[in-house]
Amino acid sequence: MKVLQVLNHFLPYKTAGTEVYTWALCKQMQKLGIDVKVVIPHYGNKEPATYIHDGIYVYQYAEPSLVDRSLIMGLRQPDGLMHFEKYINDERPDIIHFHEIVGSNGVTLKHVEVAKKSSAKVIMTFHLAGYSCKTGTLAYLEKSACSGLMDLQKCSICYLHSSGHDKIARTLTSFSTLLHNFSINPTYWQNKAGTALGTVSIISKLKKDLYFLVSQCDYVVCVTDWYKKILLANGVNENKIKIIKQGLPFSHQQVFSVDRILNKRLKLVFLGRINKSKGLHLLIKALNGIDPNLVELSIFGSSDDAVYEYSLKAETDLQTNISWNGNLNQQDVIKTLQQHDILCLCSTLSEMSALVIQEAFAAGIPVLASNVYGNAEQICHNQNGLLYEFNNIKDLRKQILRLINEKNLLQDLSRNIKPPKSFREVCNEYLHLYKNQLN
Repeated sequence: MKVLQVLNHFLPYKTAGTEVYTWALCKQMQKLGIDVKVVIPHYGNKEPATYIHDGIYVYQYAEPSLVDRSLIMGLRQPDGLMHFEKYINDERPDIIHFHEIVGSNGVTLKHVEVAKKSSAKVIMTFHLAGYSCKTGTLAYLEKSACSGLMDLQKCSICYLHSSGHDKIARTLTSFSTLLHNFSINPTYWQNKAGTALGTVSIISKLKKDLYFLVSQCDYVVCVTDWYKKILLANGVNENKIKIIKQGLPFSHQQVFSVDRILNKRLKLVFLGRINKSKGLHLLIKALNGIDPNLVELSIFGSSDDAVYEYSLKAETDLQTNISWNGNLNQQDVIKTLQQHDILCLCSTLSEMSALVIQEAFAAGIPVLASNVYGNAEQICHNQNGLLYEFNNIKDLRKQILRLINEKNLLQDLSRNIKPPKSFREVCNEYLHLYKNQLN
């Protein structure tokens, strides 16, 4: 069996959830003798390139497209598409497995369409919610969890709000709806005003693109139950959806049960990107008003928002119970988490299935997280962790105080933790799906 795993970037040049997931899947497949390769664009280059990462062959097809407004809006196809098509025709894989789709010069719907025309079976794994939510957050007006149902007016107002048009979002949506009803698409005007007035058309296209994507795939894979429910609510054919739950990509020494007794200080740990979407600012604000002798916070992660990171470091400069520790090597994650009492994941968007929760459970520590879809599917409130109301600093502080004041709470939460699923199990489920499609 020959399998191509297709995405926009790969290790070691980008290390995020999708890249790590694909790496883990490739390594498990290699152990089972599967001929697997990774395919990514070679951005800004007229020639292809190849490299080997951790024994995985990576092919970079030529992608010389100059990114402009027409490419971003999907009004023309990327120049690298023909090079991608040539490669898959030369390789003649049995399975082409996509892990992400974008709208510019990366892997697009056109690439999936080209793959469908080959003799290969086409699989798509949804790692993010952006295929049904234009903001990618599933947080309505950045204030409350969204139902996920794609509605032209509601989604347009939310998208305009997130784009900086919050004060006139409803007015713009009314004009945009009128233009859309008359089949006028202002996005073709190639300017900012046209984009804003074309918001309803943009949301309509997002919905059509989702249906087209599913139609071009033999199967789509959800890594969570909740996203399958959202796809079904939006009319996606259930017979095309397969659930393969998240697993832990890295091997580790399993911790099945840990008796945790709160010492003088509650030891909180934050591990992730220093980015507003991860909600570190909420956690820092929640600690204000709590005696620093009772709680400490260790922060691990790298920043992709220097201004945000700088502001938080300035805010906490005099708080001796908060420490900034930089990035953490993957081999040190589990043992570092074990040195703390609870992981804090204060997401301001709906995580698909946060890997860091699995890492915390592997370390035997519970998780305190915002009550959004991806967190709530893995965390049962008052059993293996705690959930607080979305974007509610007061409730977050309340849960921290419970950990300090309720004598046995931390120990009870720790005892209810179940070990995470191994990635070998994830790989076996994919292979079963592949083989069924080939048969």
